[in-house]
Amino acid sequence: MSEHRPPSPREQIAFLRSFQRLLDEGNFTATYKFALLHAIADLCVHRGDDSGAPLDLATSEIASHFVRLYWPQVIPFVTSEEEEILSQNTGRPATVVRKVREAHERYDGSLVALQRDKIQWGRLLQSVRRTIEGMPLWRLQTVGADRLEFLYPNLDSGRSVRLEPGVAYCFRAFYPMLTDMIEGAWSGFVQRRNQQLLRQVTDLRSFLFGASRTALDVPRSLLREMQDGHCFYCMRSIDARAEVDHFVPWRRYPLDLGHNLVLAHRGCNSSKSDLLAAEEHLGRWVARNTTLDADLVAGFDGLGIQHDLPATMRVAAWAYGQVHRAGGQVWVAGSQLRQLGDGWEALFAGS
Repeated sequence: MSEHRPPSPREQIAFLRSFQRLLDEGNFTATYKFALLHAIADLCVHRGDDSGAPLDLATSEIASHFVRLYWPQVIPFVTSEEEEILSQNTGRPATVVRKVREAHERYDGSLVALQRDKIQWGRLLQSVRRTIEGMPLWRLQTVGADRLEFLYPNLDSGRSVRLEPGVAYCFRAFYPMLTDMIEGAWSGFVQRRNQQLLRQVTDLRSFLFGASRTALDVPRSLLREMQDGHCFYCMRSIDARAEVDHFVPWRRYPLDLGHNLVLAHRGCNSSKSDLLAAEEHLGRWVARNTTLDADLVAGFDGLGIQHDLPATMRVAAWAYGQVHRAGGQVWVAGSQLRQLGDGWEALFAGS
């Protein structure tokens, strides 16, 4: 039996208080620390578990998530009067943002195309990794004259960190709330740094972190073919108004990987909203992704859509686990909800 245990309620509250202190009192001269916190949260979902054990994270992994976070943010912000790349720091331009913007321009906005170029992708990750190691990683937990060190020991050098026991558990348990806090603070920092450009903007956060509705139109035909022209949820024939839906809702985890997408009637998509789908839908989704994986991958590659089936399944298992532990409900159809049963985990077996 593992010697580790999930943190107690008191320990979880202490984590949340320290996290809030970090956002409220930390010295932020660039958005790197927000990106670092977000990347750690994402990696806890992708690679962590709920045992309470520590988690080792390499700076190369963190760098990969940095690139994904900044990728949609380096296009010009356009108003009726001007367009400009948003400033994400005080002083000289942020190195990571500049490097990501250069790659974005070179590969015509396609992260998939960049990742296929192994040499250039590796060079970008190496550059971002060096910046992370040199700046935010060992300064993140400094609050005034205090060093909180509740996330990981501050070794001041190195290419990896070991999250303290219970930290990965807390990031997984409170992921939507924590990322909401991070993105809100990140958006506020960018708003203050770009006041003249953003003086009339009320929804900056959607620009920085929102899902691209245009991008969601791209796989429509592929998904229609994979689903034999039927709505993924109600199984009735689909019409021209069908919508591409995130099976694991974007609000719960911003997973834009191809295997997470399904085609659904507008009514089904609307009524499901930010809920997880019931076990019958989950079983059909797992079966589709595993049995049609080769066809889906070929289609996603042809459309330039990112995909990672193992990561998609890990995120889905995490999301259902969180609902199950909370005794939460899942969406069946229309306004019908029911409590998630005990058999959901078996549906992932062999996926």
